[in-house]
Amino acid sequence: MKVLMFIWKIWFLIVMIITTLFYFPFVYLTIVILKRYDLTYNIFYRCWAWSILIPIGIFPKKIMRGKFPENQGFILVSNHTSQLDIVVPYTLLSQHFAFLAKRELTKLPLFRTNFRGMNITVDRKSLISGLESLTECKTKLDNKINILIFPEGTRSKNAPGMIPFKSGAFKLAIKEQVPIVPMVFLDNYKRLEGGKGLFKSMAGPGRSRMVVLNPIETKGLTQKDVESLIEKVYSEMEKTLKEFNA
Repeated sequence: MKVLMFIWKIWFLIVMIITTLFYFPFVYLTIVILKRYDLTYNIFYRCWAWSILIPIGIFPKKIMRGKFPENQGFILVSNHTSQLDIVVPYTLLSQHFAFLAKRELTKLPLFRTNFRGMNITVDRKSLISGLESLTECKTKLDNKINILIFPEGTRSKNAPGMIPFKSGAFKLAIKEQVPIVPMVFLDNYKRLEGGKGLFKSMAGPGRSRMVVLNPIETKGLTQKDVESLIEKVYSEMEKTLKEFNA
């Protein structure tokens, strides 16, 4: 069993590297030169994601428990259990979104280009960086580009259990008065377990279900409501995890 998981992980890495290198010139053209982020998302990012998942035997499925808000940007929040959490949403969400991620990712050459203008990075130790990222988020939301944030801040080592949420996503949603749409990944930790090292974790092909829950409105809320908002979102996501894992 461990030998098969090891072989599958090697195959995953090979597919990831080859696919990323293949699409890189097109992504560079649309991001850096043309600045056509819509083309990058709708064509190259989505093709890139499918090109990775199908060869490694991952089959994404979206389960809709609610409807996406219309005619405005919104904030997506999800549990974070696996490296696949970054790939799977591109196959299932036609709505253009940008990741809010840690700035360390830009130290990797290919990621540096992919985050230029398309996604948002933040240095958690820098107040200035935090303020700059908030400005970028506002610009994206004003242009009806949604923001995807992992409020746990890192991959959970005890999936499917979640770790406590950080407040940033919820403060942003209240500040901009935009809805929060919770999403729950049910299977990614089984496909490629996160937080334990690539070669120490469980892995293997199979389904990857993503549940989209009802939007939670923030209109009329103030920063005094951050904690109660966090509790509400956490509770809804935890309830969904328990329901599907019962």
